[in-house]
Amino acid sequence: MIMKRFPFLLALVLGGFLLMGADGCSSDPNVEGAKLDLRNKDYDRALENLATALEKNPQNAEALFLKGQVLQEKAFSVTDAEEHAQLMAEALDAYNQAVAIDPTLAEDLKRNLTLAYVNEFQKGVQAFNRGRENPEAFNEAVTYFKTVSLIAPDSAGVYVNQAFSLINAGREEEAVEPFEMALEKGDTDIDTYRFLADLYLRHDRAQDAVTLLEKAVQEYPGNVELQAQLLNAYTLAGQLDRALEKYREAVEADPTNKVYHYNLGSLLLEREQYDEAIEHLKKAVELDPNYANAQYNLGAAYVNKAVDVNERIRELDDEIRANPNMPQAERTAKEQEIERLTEERRELFAMAIPPLEQAKKLFEEAGEDPMDICRVLFQSYVQTNQTDKAESVEECAGYGDL
Repeated sequence: MIMKRFPFLLALVLGGFLLMGADGCSSDPNVEGAKLDLRNKDYDRALENLATALEKNPQNAEALFLKGQVLQEKAFSVTDAEEHAQLMAEALDAYNQAVAIDPTLAEDLKRNLTLAYVNEFQKGVQAFNRGRENPEAFNEAVTYFKTVSLIAPDSAGVYVNQAFSLINAGREEEAVEPFEMALEKGDTDIDTYRFLADLYLRHDRAQDAVTLLEKAVQEYPGNVELQAQLLNAYTLAGQLDRALEKYREAVEADPTNKVYHYNLGSLLLEREQYDEAIEHLKKAVELDPNYANAQYNLGAAYVNKAVDVNERIRELDDEIRANPNMPQAERTAKEQEIERLTEERRELFAMAIPPLEQAKKLFEEAGEDPMDICRVLFQSYVQTNQTDKAESVEECAGYGDL
């Protein structure tokens, strides 16, 4: 379950507010009757009186404003979230009509909506917290926060809370829109960028994720998680060339930034450009020897290059086997090349071991599973004839029962 911390509410101050309506007596007996009904909490009878008043005069601002007040109070008297939301939507509509006719009611409306905002927000938080025990309550939280967004449409945090409620309710794709609205209203929280980008990527919108994350990385240039997400988005969007260009520019502009070297090196590793990948990953771990992912990828770059060398050895051996009548001079040259490549392969596996051992140590210290690292280490130990060390990582690599 994804939880989101809610801001403190000014409940002690705002909770003391009373709903405000027009002062004085009305010339319409139905409006006066509705006021009495409201005091008695007879909401349906109050609405009947107001409907009569508005039939006689649809431009009766006092009746419209009082209708909003009645609907608002009735909304908070019901327990069903959907019914509550419908009543609040009708209340807001009545209020807005009243103020459009009589702008002097704007201050009273502001006061009433402030109270509605606090109470509605509180209902959303309470429903969200109930979701820990009853997941269906997350759907109620969605409804309440959606209503809050109608009351305060420029409040970015309300859309964020609605989005997290939707995610927890298992309605991921629906969470995209409120996250987008939060950003449109000025939210710049890292989590908003990250969760929205993840939703884009999970629903085949990699290009949207790229556009969003490029903006996020500009705002938070040192954030490793955003950088990694952008790298993944570039890959899924088929834009590795663009990614390489961006990260080369970044490294040139800030050559002591370990994250930029790591990202460029990792992209080059993805592109099988191992020599350049090793160059940048080595720089990343020189800048920070405790950079676990960089240590891991550096080791992987050496291993992948060794595997490429091994493929070249296999090709040369196949050529020799397939041509028994090969001239001796050519055969000798190929055999010598195999010997040279075999030594290069051993050296590459040997160079992979120190960063992989460091990565394993760092992963374990962080409480993370080092299985993938152990498997590459096992391979490297075997290729360098370090049998005892290979046996020492068998269990970590998941090979203990083989």
